[in-house]
Amino acid sequence: MSRICKPYAAIRTFLLLLCGWVPLLTALGAAGQTRIYDIRYGNNAIGTLETKQETTGSTRRITLKSRVQMKLLSRMEVDIFAEYRHNVLHAAKATRLQGKSSADSKETSTEKSANGYTVIRKGERSILHHARITYCVSDLYFTEPREIRQVYSETLGVLLPLKLAADKRYELTMPDGKRSYYRYEKGKLKEVEISHALGKAFFTAREGA
Repeated sequence: MSRICKPYAAIRTFLLLLCGWVPLLTALGAAGQTRIYDIRYGNNAIGTLETKQETTGSTRRITLKSRVQMKLLSRMEVDIFAEYRHNVLHAAKATRLQGKSSADSKETSTEKSANGYTVIRKGERSILHHARITYCVSDLYFTEPREIRQVYSETLGVLLPLKLAADKRYELTMPDGKRSYYRYEKGKLKEVEISHALGKAFFTAREGA
């Protein structure tokens, strides 16, 4: 059981880091985008991730919904919402439900304030002194992050470093040092790779996405 739980925890950590960003002109051209990714561990399909981006005037909204089910383990659902106004993050919310009870639900919220952003995570309030957040992890699903070096995680309430790796994939580093890799083709995200001690998990775009 412990060998099964470790990869599941790695996938869960990745899902909790999803979040939203993209430049204004790209956002205006990307209204109404919906993409679905299959989540796979080894040879097993364990879930799906649905991503959606909508633009109305100067407001842009991103929603992410992941559903994971592994044998011998309870299901897990992660829902993320991010809203931009004039290309600046205004509010975000990430909710994770593991199991069937609402007591197992965890939530992180981010809201623009006069001093930067107010972040509430695990019931604790903090201030992120960053004047304007314009890029978050969920935007990686809609736009290749050329010239981007930092992205904001709605679920962790921190900025994460991003760089272009030697194999032309983008490397996102988590606070604990773990890395995820994003591969693009013609500007579209095709695959995300999560590495951990027992192997790799993949998020793969469905054909036509």
